[in-house]
Amino acid sequence: MKKIDFIKKILQHTAILGIASALFVGAVMAEDAPYKTGEEPIAPGVIHESHYWNTNYGPIRFEVLKCDLNNPNLDLRLVAGQGEYTERATVPAMAQNTGAVAMLNGDFFNMALQGAPIGPSLINGQLASSPAVIEGIYSLGITADNTASIEAMSYNGSVTAADGASFPIDGLNKTYYWHDPSGQESHTNTIQMYNDLWGSSSRGHSTNTEVLIGADGTVEQISRGATFPFEVPDGKTILQVNGIGETFINAHCPIGSKVQITSQIIPDKNWKFLVGGHALLADNGQMVPYYKDLSSLAGVRARTAAAVSQDGKTLWFVCAEGRTNRSVGAQLSTMGYFMEYLGAWRAVNLDGGGSTTMVVQHLGDNNLSTVVAPEGNGALRPVVNGIGIYNSTPVGDVAGFSTTGPDTMVVGETRSFGVTKAWDANYHALGVNTADYSITSVNGLGASAGLNYVALQTGAETVNITNSSGATVSRNVNIIGEEGLTSLRVETNQFMVSDGSVVQATLYGTKKDGTEVLLDPRVVDWSVEGFTGSGDNGYMTITSTGNLANGAIVATLGNLRGEALLGNNAYNLLDLYVGNSTYWLNGTSYTLDQPPVIINDRTMVPLRLITEALGGQVEWTNNDEPILIDYNGHHIELKIDDTTAVVDGSAVETDTAAQLVGNRTLVPIRFVSEHLGMDVVYDHPTRCVSICALK
Repeated sequence: MKKIDFIKKILQHTAILGIASALFVGAVMAEDAPYKTGEEPIAPGVIHESHYWNTNYGPIRFEVLKCDLNNPNLDLRLVAGQGEYTERATVPAMAQNTGAVAMLNGDFFNMALQGAPIGPSLINGQLASSPAVIEGIYSLGITADNTASIEAMSYNGSVTAADGASFPIDGLNKTYYWHDPSGQESHTNTIQMYNDLWGSSSRGHSTNTEVLIGADGTVEQISRGATFPFEVPDGKTILQVNGIGETFINAHCPIGSKVQITSQIIPDKNWKFLVGGHALLADNGQMVPYYKDLSSLAGVRARTAAAVSQDGKTLWFVCAEGRTNRSVGAQLSTMGYFMEYLGAWRAVNLDGGGSTTMVVQHLGDNNLSTVVAPEGNGALRPVVNGIGIYNSTPVGDVAGFSTTGPDTMVVGETRSFGVTKAWDANYHALGVNTADYSITSVNGLGASAGLNYVALQTGAETVNITNSSGATVSRNVNIIGEEGLTSLRVETNQFMVSDGSVVQATLYGTKKDGTEVLLDPRVVDWSVEGFTGSGDNGYMTITSTGNLANGAIVATLGNLRGEALLGNNAYNLLDLYVGNSTYWLNGTSYTLDQPPVIINDRTMVPLRLITEALGGQVEWTNNDEPILIDYNGHHIELKIDDTTAVVDGSAVETDTAAQLVGNRTLVPIRFVSEHLGMDVVYDHPTRCVSICALK
């Protein structure tokens, strides 16, 4: 019996079967009351809630599944590991394998043995395990009329032989343990029953006798002094017998005889859902001291619990994340106080610690999300059963959806709104086709096309996003004016204009965060300066250029101003930048192989550029010959490195001579341009040289 004594010691250390009661006196001493941080429906009758509690020993995150048993479409099921007991699985795996939309871990179990729950359970309407013979533990059950209760449960089973003799069955699908408080070993001097939900050939004690019972109650085989080397066949039952239990079988149940088996949970309330738990956390609406041995259950840990309302029509499943960087975990008393906060009437502790896990399929999602991380962010623990939420209702049209989009816009800005997830009236996730959605402006402050909205007036706007099914989501948008912008910028589709030209202007604004956005032209005032013209919404007609070389199109919004220069087609307009190889001629950019430079405080530019580009002629054969320039009736002669020039037949001194730089002839731009009858302007901040000449 040394092996049994060792296992008994292990079980005692797990505190699952502890026989000593203790009062837990550690107070929560909360700094703040718990509060809800979010909620969403995930299935008919089920709301997923998140709660937060800042206690004196750290923050706690609680994830809650609140179930309304008045909802006829509520679908709550218990899942056994990989489908049978002894075949454990993680909570996410069970949820994925069975199509659950939410799941959390269930009953306590002994990790050192085969893998069966301590308490009772129903799987697919079949009794899958009986409650252990242990005082002070409670189970959660739901009756056929959808009323939940948490209460102490026991098992009533028996084998009745053909001659009328009867013997009690100690338990269904149990690994061996010790009764409390008697200390009786469960598989000694008893009959234990296993059905086809026990997924292993290992059962109880391998040296016990086993009896195979057919679906019709016939004793088909007896294996004396050893267990059968196979799992329980589908539809059949195996009785494991020992001591006086085996004596009863030998005396009354020969092979070929028939037996009658009864198996019942007490109280018998026509249960449709059963899961085992441990001691009570709350009773009569208040936290109660924990009754069972705390040697391995105390401390700040991850926790799982279940609770019911006084009328049995509301059911809560609660997980407290533990030992992570966002949640320290909960004491047992903390869980009891949290149940008070929820308004629960009675609550029971479920398996916790490394077993605590909850997954949820968020509204509109197709995948499950782990909302309660494993304790200490460790590996997921395979457990014996899980409590699952399912959605077995038919799929319908879009009834709700989640959106994205701005809550603040500047006037004139166009923004896109998005639809990220959609669901039907029963919370089934649906695909999103943006073509099925449109926007309307409730307060008339903007215009829309598809999912795009343009803000045209300042103020508080409500944007309605509507699906083709009629489902609508409203978003509030604050539209601000010039105070949301730092500057305006105007671009035009053409630079050179003539009388009668129609110019299209594009408007941009720089927001306070530095981003530049396209603005609708309808939100500003438009005008023409220099030239004569008029127009609106960015389309401007130039009625007269006069004798001016430049004009401008101007946009104003309050105190903000943006402008775009225009050029008169009667002129050639040349812009060059010192040190920059790009130059602009009549609004078109070109590239120089020798950029302008400054020599002796004079801006020097390539000679051929300022003449030939503007319609003049240059003749020059070699360094010994003069450079001949003809433009618009003017004639200039220059020599390399010579400060004397001939202008229209007269000698004129320059302070800077023409020079060769990089195989290019550079001349002082102001001297040459002005003597050719051109206007020259130099802008020091931008180092831009602008030359204007009549064509």
